Amino acid sequence: MANAAAKKAAAARGAAANTYFPIIAGVNLFYLFLRIIYCKTSLTVFHGSMSLILVGLSCFAYKGILEDHAHSAGSGAVGKGEALAGGLSLDLLGLTVLVQFGSLASDYFYFLLALIPIAGGYKLYKTFKGDSAASAGFMNESNEVESTNNNKFIDPDKADARKQKRAERRRQKWN
Repeated sequence: MANAAAKKAAAARGAAANTYFPIIAGVNLFYLFLRIIYCKTSLTVFHGSMSLILVGLSCFAYKGILEDHAHSAGSGAVGKGEALAGGLSLDLLGLTVLVQFGSLASDYFYFLLALIPIAGGYKLYKTFKGDSAASAGFMNESNEVESTNNNKFIDPDKADARKQKRAERRRQKWN
């Protein structure tokens, strides 16, 4: 079964790559074209280094989008209220594209890059305070265990009894 999940994740990663690579490559090439053609007279070392940083950020976001697609496909977490696959990497890509094309008009758009560490700090805060799904069992102070069936909370004693019954059935099956 683990091999099937890996195949599903690889297929999702490939499908996401086929979707996002042409878009991200085209946006970056178009940005670099505009940066060289229209801002040729004001091209400085600062603008060149910021252009490289922005292209690097878009590549980082692309890699994150692929990994998130693979993770969501491998876990089978597809539901009505699920978040869009790509998550924060899509937000990073959107911010990067906004800064890329905004910086062609004004250098003040580079200040929007300060949102990246702020968003990262907020994500860490949510992780350790328990407001996100990633920390549901990590920082939970109650003694309830989350079941995989419809996200209902059950008593840990019932969960242990259920596990022991299942183990006993498996042992009887092999004897």
